[in-house]
Amino acid sequence: MYTLGMAAINTPTYQLVRDLIRSDIVEGIWPLGSHMTMADLVGRYGVSANPVREALQQLQGEGVIEIRMNRGAVVPQVDARYIDNIYKLRAAIQVMLAREAAHRITPDNAARLRELCDLHEAAVADGDTAACVRCNRDLHHFMDKLADNPPAMEVLASRLCLVDAFRRTVGFGTGRLDKVVAQHRRLVRAITRGDAELAARAAHEHTESARLDLLSALQGRQA
Repeated sequence: MYTLGMAAINTPTYQLVRDLIRSDIVEGIWPLGSHMTMADLVGRYGVSANPVREALQQLQGEGVIEIRMNRGAVVPQVDARYIDNIYKLRAAIQVMLAREAAHRITPDNAARLRELCDLHEAAVADGDTAACVRCNRDLHHFMDKLADNPPAMEVLASRLCLVDAFRRTVGFGTGRLDKVVAQHRRLVRAITRGDAELAARAAHEHTESARLDLLSALQGRQA
């Protein structure tokens, strides 16, 4: 069970629960296609039913869950159309954020960006798919945050958890992780050098190749 504790002081409880549910979907606590009852959710997050209901309503609006009358909620499966649309949206936003991050980069942030890139490469070297997904998310979250655009960050947070959960389930195509490492290096190098246009091109290349790899993985499961 989670204890929200001091984090709840400045953030509404339902938002904290919403964010925890998103994270748990990515981590596989609530797998794609799984059913969540109110009792399950209240027990896991240690809050009353009201903030859970509010969190579920918001997540349903984002397309992250489907509420079933008197039956709790279901985490939907994803299909090719969903992946295609979300990654095209992701590309547009992350190109913008990468460009802005390059304009705003500081020496301290550049050092942290390189550190997160190294952590992802270590997860790749270990062959740990779950760690790869988690470290990739941490790297991109920090990178995107540099642009100082909270609305864009919220769109990404609300729309990416299902595809990240799918990625955790299917893993990566042959040679994909090596490509990701190389693409991260180019992207981080461009941002830390303050080269906004190169950062934008690297961000687009990275998201487009991820889109194609996930679509290929989906086709493989359906074959």
